[in-house]
Amino acid sequence: MTKKPIKVLLLFLLLVFSGCSAKLADKKESFEGKGIDYTIQLPSTWETVTDFKVKYSNEAVFGAQDTKSNSTLVVMSERKEAITLDEGFGKRMRKELKEQYNYEKESEIFMKEFKVGKYKGYKYTLDTMFEKRSTWLHLYYIETAHGLLQLNYYSANDGGHEKRAEIIDESARSVKEVSDSGNDTSAETDEVVFENETLSIHLTGVMNLNGEDNKKLLALRYTVKNIGEQEITAKVWDEAIQVTQNGQTLTEGKLPKENTILDIPKLIEQKSEAITIGASAESVSLYELEDTSEVTLVPSKERFPEADEIPIIITTAAEEGDK
Repeated sequence: MTKKPIKVLLLFLLLVFSGCSAKLADKKESFEGKGIDYTIQLPSTWETVTDFKVKYSNEAVFGAQDTKSNSTLVVMSERKEAITLDEGFGKRMRKELKEQYNYEKESEIFMKEFKVGKYKGYKYTLDTMFEKRSTWLHLYYIETAHGLLQLNYYSANDGGHEKRAEIIDESARSVKEVSDSGNDTSAETDEVVFENETLSIHLTGVMNLNGEDNKKLLALRYTVKNIGEQEITAKVWDEAIQVTQNGQTLTEGKLPKENTILDIPKLIEQKSEAITIGASAESVSLYELEDTSEVTLVPSKERFPEADEIPIIITTAAEEGDK
C-alpha cells in the first residue's frame, strides 16, 4: 500500500529538481562591437552560432541558440556617443516598439527599468513571430561604460517559456564591458553609405530568404536620413540604387503571404511613409537572385556622382524559417 505514494513523491521531486535545473554556463563568451569588447554568460543549454549576420542583420555582432528549444539570441551594439541615452530613452523605445510590432497601446508591452552595476538597463517583452513561429521576444537595452547593447532573446512559445525567461534574464544581466579600443572597427570594414547634400542611405543588413514559389531572395535593409529641405520617402533606395548580378538588373522579390519573418513586412510598409526634414527611417528591398554569384550595388551617378559600385558576397544559407 505504501509503494504508490512513494513513486508519486519521487516523481514530484524529479519534476521539482528538473524545473529548477536551469543555470548559466560557467564559461563566458566573448564578442566585439563598435570597438568595444564584451563578455556574456549564456544559459547552460545554449551555444554560439556563426550565421547570425545572415539570419538577422549585417549589424549583428553575436548570436547563440538554445539546443533544447527553438530559442535564439541576437546581439546588436552601438557606441554611447552615437545615441541619445537620456531619461526619456526607455519610454521613447517603448513607443517605437509599439509602432514596429503593431501594438494598439504602449501599455500592452511589458517594460522594466533596472541597473547593471551603476549603469542602466531596460527590458521589454513582446509577442511576435520569429522563423515563422509564435515567439516571445525578450528585448534588452543595456548600457555599459562606453556602449549600449541590444540583446534580442527570441524564446519559444512553449511549456518551458516561463522558466526559460528567468535564465534569459540572468544571462542578459551578465553582460560586461571588458575593454574599449576607442575605435569603431566594424564601421571601417562593413559600413556602406551613399550620401549627397539632401539624403544619406546606410546599408544596415544583408539577408538570404526563400520567397514566393520558393525563389531565392536577397533582402537589403537600410536606413534613409533626410538632410535636405523637403520630405522624402525610403523609396529613394529603389530609385537611386540599382542591384545587379552577372551584369543583369535583379527584379523585385516577394515573400510568401504567410511569412512574418522578423519585421520585414513592417519595413516594406514604411517605404512609402514620409521622412520629415532631419528624420530617419528604416526599410528593406527584396530581390530575386539568379544564382549564388556576387551581387553589385550600382549607385545613380546623377544622385551620387562620386560613389563607387559596391560588391556584396552572397552566402548559400537561407533563413531557416522560410524553408
